[in-house]
Amino acid sequence: AAAAAAAATTATSTPATPLRLLIVEAYDRAGRERLTSAGCTAASDTFAALLSRICPEDHELRLSYCHPADSVHELAEVGELSRFDGVVWTGSSLTIHEDKPEVTRQIELARRCFQAAVPQYGSCWGLQISAAAAGIPCEPNPRGREHGIARGIALTRSGRRHPMFDGCLQTFDGCAAHTDHVAASWAAAPVCRPGVEAEVLASNDFTPVQGLAVRIDGGEFWSVQYHPELDLGEIARLMRLAAARSLLV
Repeated sequence: AAAAAAAATTATSTPATPLRLLIVEAYDRAGRERLTSAGCTAASDTFAALLSRICPEDHELRLSYCHPADSVHELAEVGELSRFDGVVWTGSSLTIHEDKPEVTRQIELARRCFQAAVPQYGSCWGLQISAAAAGIPCEPNPRGREHGIARGIALTRSGRRHPMFDGCLQTFDGCAAHTDHVAASWAAAPVCRPGVEAEVLASNDFTPVQGLAVRIDGGEFWSVQYHPELDLGEIARLMRLAAARSLLV
């Protein structure tokens, strides 16, 4: 009994392993203000809550945040990327194929993460950032906005054996809110520039790349075009916000 008590005490007193993650809040200031006005949760807060729920019990979650769309100084304040165990990218209301500082700063940050070999994950905008950093073309979806529930997302052969989808159904639905996507022409013949490897992991009839894995310079970026971090309440608020903006245009 004494030995068991001693073992239990030792296990309880064992310090948790720190898990240091950087959350990249990809919305610009105006986008964040629109979310707040519509009663939506900030994208970075949504991910923080999810990460807190799924963090292993023997790890201590330590989160840092940056807002690269706001200022070039945000990138400098991130510091050495190698101090992070991973980087998480949120969605965004920006447009990936626009040549503007709010976008290009984020692509540059993703490239720095690749060079530092820090693992990256992202949803929606995060997938498009991984593609842009790899030189994979993105474009407005000619079918328009995929918003609400993305139906019939199916894993590809690569997706069925990829660890990101371990234990996942081979066909499923997911929350979605996007207009841009990886170009269908590239998805049909996914050729990358030298030094870049990319695999399409999932797709559906509306969006040809619903899951993507990119490898550059020893770094990896896993991403999905849909929003597994959102619940139905959040996606409903995003839909109301999008509808209100369309009426004002």
